[in-house]
Parts: sequence; structure tokens; C-alpha cells
Amino acid sequence: MTSSAVKNSIELYMVLSNKSGRQNLGTYLRTASAFGTTQVLVESEVNAWLDIAVGSERFGTHGAHRAQKYVDVVHFDEFAEARAYLKSKGCTIFGLSQQPVGSFAHATPYEGTSAFVIDNEFPGLSEEQRAICDNFVHVPFHGEQTEVSSKLVLDTTVVTAITLHHFTVFAQFPVRAIEATSSQGKFMLDAYPTYDPTHNKRGEEKAAMREAKRANADDGLSEDNGLGSMFE
Repeated sequence: MTSSAVKNSIELYMVLSNKSGRQNLGTYLRTASAFGTTQVLVESEVNAWLDIAVGSERFGTHGAHRAQKYVDVVHFDEFAEARAYLKSKGCTIFGLSQQPVGSFAHATPYEGTSAFVIDNEFPGLSEEQRAICDNFVHVPFHGEQTEVSSKLVLDTTVVTAITLHHFTVFAQFPVRAIEATSSQGKFMLDAYPTYDPTHNKRGEEKAAMREAKRANADDGLSEDNGLGSMFE
């Protein structure tokens, strides 16, 4: 957890998708860093037969401005796994919707540690993403709307930033200091985080899950579909 997030029981998580592979997550990581996000969870499916990511654990960071170095990124093979992990942290999981469903982001009765599922990869939340959400929030437009303007949507990064702002106000996260630069100000980053590569519990869990998936796939090949004899 970054030092900018308030040191109490409330934490903030963000859930992104990298199913198609090599998504540019830079602006999302910068937004996550700016609002003191505890962890960013990235879903990229894994092919159990080949033990490779469908999509990838690699992603672009253009626009992050080094913020990716200050955010703890955790990879998951499925959104369902991400939900189980978040629930173990006591999270209420909100889906960010571009449609007027759920509650307004500024009027949502947040109660504690929360995660926000972002439709960064495809327009609208997928069925898999929606399935892991407890509630949905959206950012409303204000002013008189025409038929054309009512069909417009905000950039997903903008929606994310607005929503996280309202959540951090509720959680009373401390406001970051602004550093003066020659061109414009920028928010101060935390001290560079250090990680212990010898203790990677999540990595060990993922390795065990992939081994189990391979074992299940092997069982299915030899017993269920009759193809096992082809390789004897």
C-alpha cells in the first residue's frame, strides 16, 4: 500500500483487463497512483493446455510517466479469481458503467475497502466483469441533453478518475502535494517501493493453479474425448 493511502482499514483496488494482449495501461496506472490505489489487478486468461497467457502479463505503460513503478500490479487468470482475492480483502466490488445503471459515483454510499472494475479493453463491461461486481456506479452528465449528446460517453480514464476522486473523498485519503516543474505542476510520487523477490505468495499460488489446470486438461484428453490414443 502506498503511503498516500490513508493508514486505516480502508483500501482501494482497481481491476483492469488485458485479455487481448499488450494493452496500454499507462494512463490507468498513473490514475491509480494519483489516488493512492493499493493494488491494480490485471486479468489475462491462461491457456491451460499450453500454460501461456491468452493476452499477456505484459502491457504498455505509455502515459504512465513512471507511475507504473509505484503501483503494485497483480495478475490473475480469470475475473472469478480476482473476485475471490478481493473478497478475501473485504472488498465491495463496483463496476464502472457508462450507462445510467446503479448509483451516481458522487452519491454512492461507500462503506469501506472497495474495488472498481474498469472497461478499459472493450466498450462496456463484459459479462465476466459484470458477474464479479456487487454494485454498479456511473458518472452522470449535467445540463440539458440533446438526442446526440445523450449518446456520447466520456473517456474511460476520465470516468475512472472522477469515480476514484469521490471514493477517496469518502475514505479521507490525504491530498497529494504538487511539485512545481518548468512547464506545469505534477503530483508528488511516494518513495520508490521495494519488493522481496524471494517471497512471492501470489506467484506461488498462480503456479499451483496452472499446474492443477494442466493436470485437469491432461485427464480430459486421455479419458473424455478419446484423443489420448492418438499420441501413443
